[in-house]
Amino acid sequence: MAWSKGFLRLWIVLSVAWMALVFSVKGKDEFKGLWQPNVQLHVEYKGVVSEVLDSSHRPEELRRQIIDGVNRGALVLQRTDPTDAMKQIDGANQTADELLKVMAEENEKRVERTQTAVILLLAPPIVLLIIGFAIAWIASGFRRTA
Repeated sequence: MAWSKGFLRLWIVLSVAWMALVFSVKGKDEFKGLWQPNVQLHVEYKGVVSEVLDSSHRPEELRRQIIDGVNRGALVLQRTDPTDAMKQIDGANQTADELLKVMAEENEKRVERTQTAVILLLAPPIVLLIIGFAIAWIASGFRRTA
């Protein structure tokens, strides 16, 4: 029975070492999706209006927020350059589409990176544990019965 306890402890030590190695090599940015799952963009519109867009909101709310920000920026810009302000107002929907597309792509990339990192983090220890249980089960078949 001492062998099984020893191998379990060895597996725990190797698993912790593996996870520490993966975390140090990959860096915390790869695992950021676990504790901060949504993308946040800091946007500064022409006219010095800035705000944070959080992808945890619905796309309709984000679109409204972007268009409002573009319009507020255009109002500030209208004092100095009215033609550029009109162009900005006219392109508000296109700006919203582009920003929403960027946020969706960033969310997809973050999810993909996080999934890859978690698989790399957990797969080897789980496989090693399964192999250990299989070896223990096979070895139990060779014990003498009384």
